[in-house]
Amino acid sequence: MTTDLVVQLLLLGLLQGGIYALVACGLTLIYGVMKIVNFAHAEFLTLGMFLAITAFQTLGLSPYAAAPFIFAIVFILGAIAQQLVIRPALHYPQINQMLITIGLSIFMVGAMQLIWGPNNQVVKLSWARHTLDFPIAAGEVSLNYVRLIAAGLAIAVAAAAWWILKYTRLGNAMRAAAQNPVAARLMGIKVSRINLLTFGFGTGLAALSGALISPAFFVNPTFGTDYFILAAFVIVVLGTMGNFLGALVGGLIIGLAEALGGMFFGASMRQFASLSVFVVVLLFLPKGIFRGRMS
Repeated sequence: MTTDLVVQLLLLGLLQGGIYALVACGLTLIYGVMKIVNFAHAEFLTLGMFLAITAFQTLGLSPYAAAPFIFAIVFILGAIAQQLVIRPALHYPQINQMLITIGLSIFMVGAMQLIWGPNNQVVKLSWARHTLDFPIAAGEVSLNYVRLIAAGLAIAVAAAAWWILKYTRLGNAMRAAAQNPVAARLMGIKVSRINLLTFGFGTGLAALSGALISPAFFVNPTFGTDYFILAAFVIVVLGTMGNFLGALVGGLIIGLAEALGGMFFGASMRQFASLSVFVVVLLFLPKGIFRGRMS
C-alpha cells in the first residue's frame, strides 16, 4: 500500500470522525443533562437529511444554506417530543425510558416512510464528486469537497456548542442541572425548561449533522439506525457519557479506527476495528477516556 493512499485514508478517517463527533455531541448532551439514553437520536439525523433534500428540491437551497433552518425546525420538533414523550418518562425506571425512546424511533421511521417513501434519495449537487488535490512527498492526496466541507462545518459547530456549554449562562445552567438538579432548583434554575432546551438542542445538532452529510450519502428512513447510531453510542461511552469534549475526541478516534481497520483488513472490517478499539480502551479506562468527568 502506497504512502499517499495511507495518508488519504487517515485523512478520510478524520473527516468521518468529525461528522461522528457532532452526532455524538447531541447524544451525550442529552444524557449528561437528562440522564436518559435517546435511542431515537439517529432518526433526528435522518430527518435532517430528508429536510435538506426537500429544501434542495423545492426551494433550490443547498444543504449548507438550509442547515440553520433545519436546526431550528428540528429544535422545535425535539422540544415538542420532549414535552409529549420524554418528560413523562423521566420518572420511570431506565429500562422503561429506553423502551419509550425505541418506540419514538419506530414512530419516526414510519412517519418518514409515509412522507418521503422507502427509496434511497440524495442531494445531487453538481460539484459533489469534485475533489481537492494536494501533493505530498510520496504522491498526491485527493479529498472529496462534500466530505471536507461537512467535516469542517461539523467540527466548527461542535466547538461552538462546547463554547456555549462552557462559557454562557445557559451552558452553566445546563451543567448545574446535570450535576445536581435538586440544588439547581434551589438556586432558581428551572430544570424542566433546561431539559426542554437540552433535548431540542441535542436533536437539532443531530439534524444539522444530517443536513451536512446529505450530499454524500443516499438516505432512506432507516439510514441513521443502519449507519450512525452504533458509532454514536460507542463514541459517547468511549469519551465518557455526558462529556461534550469527550464526544469530540471519541469521534476522531473512532473515525481513525475505522480508516485503519478498512486499510489493513478490508472495508467490511471497519466497524469491527472501531469496536475493538472501544473494548481495549474500556478495559483500561472503564469510565471512558475522561474517567467519568462530566463536561
